[in-house]
Amino acid sequence: MTNFIQPIFKSTPKHSSKKTARAFKAFVLGLVLVAPSVMAEMVISTTRVVYPETRREVSFTVNNGSKERPALVQMWVDDGIKTDSPEDVVTPFNISPPIARVSAQGTQVVRVTYTGDPLPADRESLYWFNMLEVPPKSNAENRLSFAVRTRIKLFFRPKSIKGEQSAAMSQVTWKVVQQEKGWAVEGNNPTPFHMSFLSLNLGEPGKQMAVTDGGMIAPLARATFPITLEKLPEKYSQLVADFINDYGGVNSTPFAIPAGK
Repeated sequence: MTNFIQPIFKSTPKHSSKKTARAFKAFVLGLVLVAPSVMAEMVISTTRVVYPETRREVSFTVNNGSKERPALVQMWVDDGIKTDSPEDVVTPFNISPPIARVSAQGTQVVRVTYTGDPLPADRESLYWFNMLEVPPKSNAENRLSFAVRTRIKLFFRPKSIKGEQSAAMSQVTWKVVQQEKGWAVEGNNPTPFHMSFLSLNLGEPGKQMAVTDGGMIAPLARATFPITLEKLPEKYSQLVADFINDYGGVNSTPFAIPAGK
């Protein structure tokens, strides 16, 4: 299924969420999937943004891979509800610029600024950075244009949090639990960091992929992930989690878990 977005621009504002709201007169949002024949030209230079509270701003780039066409992009931050329109979202972040024209094979620096609005001091807060690539107008008949939307996680890290996220990965604990419809892996995250992973592997030495779609455990919380294996390994006493670190790399971390069958 492909959703279509028709943006209408207005003047550029001053404040964060209101900033984005004034930038659009009308904006129907959804998670935009790309049709097989359509490719996004605009790429974000990172897979996640980590915002330490001690920083005045953080920056990254968005890049136009097209050799021929400039691109028009719109950018904003949401609080996790991807179907909300920008004018309805209130977040403590400013994006500069909220709208940009990027020349063919060009680069645009994006700056994120924290407004100082209160956020929890004992754990990270999760938001999402959005980039919408608006297709160029075409007079060709029978041609569909798709607006392509990309979202990546934005983690706000309070200054009271000490240590590194990667060092805290080993503090997560796991166990296999039975549910009404099969088995699942339950993770307990006692740390103040969000723990994202690509996959969870069971067996000896943890090479059977039990959870393949990835997932995330919020700080100081538990989460359960259904096991995708048709049946559990005959024996297992280890789980390997392919965690994602602050830089988008993978840290494969082994865990001893209660012995299986």
